[in-house]
Amino acid sequence: MKIKDTPIDISRTLIHKGPNFRSHRVKFNDNVAYLKPTISSLLFCVLYVIVGLFLLVLAVMVYVQNNQADLTVFLGGIGISIATFGFTLIKPFVKQVTFDKNTGKFKNNIDRSVNIKSIVSLQIVNKVVSSKHGLSYACYELNILTNNGRRINVLNHNDIEQLKSDAEKLAVFLSVELIDLQRAIVV
Repeated sequence: MKIKDTPIDISRTLIHKGPNFRSHRVKFNDNVAYLKPTISSLLFCVLYVIVGLFLLVLAVMVYVQNNQADLTVFLGGIGISIATFGFTLIKPFVKQVTFDKNTGKFKNNIDRSVNIKSIVSLQIVNKVVSSKHGLSYACYELNILTNNGRRINVLNHNDIEQLKSDAEKLAVFLSVELIDLQRAIVV
């Protein structure tokens, strides 16, 4: 594909990893389309926070009741680590991603905003995420492509049917083409 006389490899992925579950859905509200995290993805993250906080409370109880500093430090350290991990997991799920026709901007609070008029297409790209210690799984990206050649990731998860549905609705909302480049890409 060429945009403004610049060849662009739209088949490569933008993100190397991705979740093995549906993380977000695209929601529409008047002139705004936005990503909303799924309940299951938030519960997954919150579970770590709750376990970490539980261990911190347990550490305080052990110290108050038994005055065992070594066990308190151990439980507190593990609790802080697990809770911090949970808060780190939550961050990408609650990022604000919006296509706002009122302001004419796409914002994901990671990259600089993009004028909606500059978006020429949406693309779906798939990949196979493999890990050293686990099974490989398929994952899919929904990206925007702008008239000056920028590609920006919008969504990344493994529920292809939901991603296609969201991409089709978003393409209609933005009045742009949807390019589906599904094929196996090992990452």
